[in-house]
Amino acid sequence: MKKIGLKLIMLTIVLSTFLVVKTNAQPINIGGGLVIGTDRPNIGLKVNGTYGMDFLLENLSASAAFTFFVPSTTVSTTYNRWGIDVDGHYKFYEMSDFEFYAIGGLNIASYTAKTTFWGTTTKVTGTKPGLNVGAGAIYNFGEKMKAFSEFKYVLSSYDQAEITFGVLFEL
Repeated sequence: MKKIGLKLIMLTIVLSTFLVVKTNAQPINIGGGLVIGTDRPNIGLKVNGTYGMDFLLENLSASAAFTFFVPSTTVSTTYNRWGIDVDGHYKFYEMSDFEFYAIGGLNIASYTAKTTFWGTTTKVTGTKPGLNVGAGAIYNFGEKMKAFSEFKYVLSSYDQAEITFGVLFEL
């Protein structure tokens, strides 16, 4: 019951970041993409949103994301993983329609490995906090649509590097 409550709280926090009222003409972007990770499972889908934070520091934005990795199975083990990220993006270079930014933030990851061997099932599960470090790029297609790519390393008990490709739409 505690796990369900924690998941509901985390989902509420993520969804509430997407429903922030637009004020002071700060851009809000919502989108998603494909994530490729270095640990099992490797392929995931990400839903994320960004909010311009220029009122705090020029070229700063905040990002919240939920990543669900597609479960993978080897001979006798099934792996599941999901993660929630809250990051800061600092734009350090801009040219033509491209923007390049540094990433730093927090991560909460849940990992489950379920092994069945000779009729006996063993399940290892856990949820751990971590830190995100990386860089990304945005290509502005037009006024309301952007493509993005990020390389991020998650430093935690469930370390992994992630590459994300996706699109963002401005509200």
